[in-house]
Amino acid sequence: MKHALLVVLFASCLDGTGNRLVSFSAQASAARDIGAVAGQPLHFVTPRGFDVTLTSAKLFVGALYFSARAPVTASGATEEPCVFPALATGEVRGGREIDLLDPTPQPFPAAGQGSDLPTRSAALWLTNGDVNAANDPTVVLHVEGTATKAGTSYPFTGSVTLGSNRLTPPRNAALPSSNPVCELRVVDNIAFETTLAEGSIVSLEIDPRAFFASVNFATLEDLGTMPPSYRFRDDAATADQADNALFNGLRANASPYRFTTTP
Repeated sequence: MKHALLVVLFASCLDGTGNRLVSFSAQASAARDIGAVAGQPLHFVTPRGFDVTLTSAKLFVGALYFSARAPVTASGATEEPCVFPALATGEVRGGREIDLLDPTPQPFPAAGQGSDLPTRSAALWLTNGDVNAANDPTVVLHVEGTATKAGTSYPFTGSVTLGSNRLTPPRNAALPSSNPVCELRVVDNIAFETTLAEGSIVSLEIDPRAFFASVNFATLEDLGTMPPSYRFRDDAATADQADNALFNGLRANASPYRFTTTP
């Protein structure tokens, strides 16, 4: 219901501003400066000293939203709703799975709609349906690879879904809806200074290395196989350090995600 309300308010907001309505396209890819080559593994060393060979990394982005609201810093953040329709400057509401090891632009299937009102921030919706639904089986992130440190290797897989498996108790017991499921699925406050124009291209570059920056692979779930294999847990109730670090890296609004525009 909130999603439908957003669409209506978005349209009415833009029609009444006096600013020009524009149509644009959007695309996503692996960040161009990380050395990714389509079809090839990505090698990197994490800040924790793990040598990682990432053989697969795919992210599902359900929608993009842009806002005239400046990014809110952690120190100034307040408990706010997941969407800000009165400040919307643009939206792309057709989702797609993005190969994070491919620097080739991968277009979103739907055209974006917006206004030439200045944009200051962006948000990703990591869902393939209603952002407020109690459960969403969509695998928003799937990764495979091997991490090595001090002579020990951790061949790993991981799939992240964002539903009741990730919910935590409300921050305020008197406000049972103060920790809504939509907050799990919205990565907002991504800095993006631009002015959308007719026919412009919005590019989202994603650095998958940032997802693993704080991961201690030694805490992964050991599947007890021979040869050894490990897995990221997809449940807040059983999560260990590695699982929480990957989850937090996915939802970080600084290191992994960068937006640019071209005319």
